[in-house]
Amino acid sequence: MIPRRVQDVVRWIFKAASYEVDDGDGAIDLSAFRGDECIVILCSEDASEIEEFDRLKYRFTLDSGPVLCKKLLVSFTPPVAVQSCNVWKERDLTENLARAAGSYIREDTFSLSLSPSAETDTPHAARLTHTETEPEPGPEIPHLPVTITASRAQATCGIKGTATLRFIPYWAYRAESHGEQIYKSHIISFEREENGVVSAINGMKGDFTAEIADTKAVPGDADILSPKLSKKDIKERVLSTFVEELSQNVRISQSEGDTISYENRNFSPDPENISISSEIVYVPIWQIRGNRIAEVNAFTGDLLEMPMDDGVEVL
Repeated sequence: MIPRRVQDVVRWIFKAASYEVDDGDGAIDLSAFRGDECIVILCSEDASEIEEFDRLKYRFTLDSGPVLCKKLLVSFTPPVAVQSCNVWKERDLTENLARAAGSYIREDTFSLSLSPSAETDTPHAARLTHTETEPEPGPEIPHLPVTITASRAQATCGIKGTATLRFIPYWAYRAESHGEQIYKSHIISFEREENGVVSAINGMKGDFTAEIADTKAVPGDADILSPKLSKKDIKERVLSTFVEELSQNVRISQSEGDTISYENRNFSPDPENISISSEIVYVPIWQIRGNRIAEVNAFTGDLLEMPMDDGVEVL
């Protein structure tokens, strides 16, 4: 068979059955989505590709949590037996194509079944079993929601490779400064309030709103990075920044007879008048590893300028 032509036919069949079909990431050729259902598809006669496809599990992340994808192998003469895939041989493909075409002509609903026909249901065409289960949920942590799927992240970065969901720790802080200084006729105010987030990995500021974070379990196979900067570290950094930004250089003039003199004075807030509170929140990202590494914000869908490898800013 010619894989590219087979992919085109399979794509048309699934679209006729009202699936949304996306290109794959290299390990798979296509992914099809409909409601809460996800199907990953490989069109191949290559033994190593098929074995890898049969071994791996694929998950689609919904608002309600991760869903294990079904797997469909399209192979006219599969060189190896598979255990976790539905298999379409040539007969199954042509029969489904005919049914899809008939449904298209009649303009009725096409109900697609992944199970192969009885004539082709051989040991090399094993039906999908239910031995695979969703991964055990991981720990409950405060994090931004995952709204972008792995396949969409791969499409965004244009890299074929393995997708890993990672949660990057940030310190969400609230800082308040009060007080003023009076010098002669000048009043220097240090009033300020600020909410922000700082990476617990490298101390750089983020640009997201931590107020939308929710505390719930993350997928059990996700990577959760440990903070490298403590709450004390972040407090010292925010305090230093606050003091620096609120400090003012004031030019004061005074007249003595027919002479005007100028004086420059620096005024800084008292650190005792600055209060800072903070808590950890995690940002989800998809890390795609292929011929290079790329990362996509799993909340916003934005491609990160530099991948986060335990020390690079992620937002």
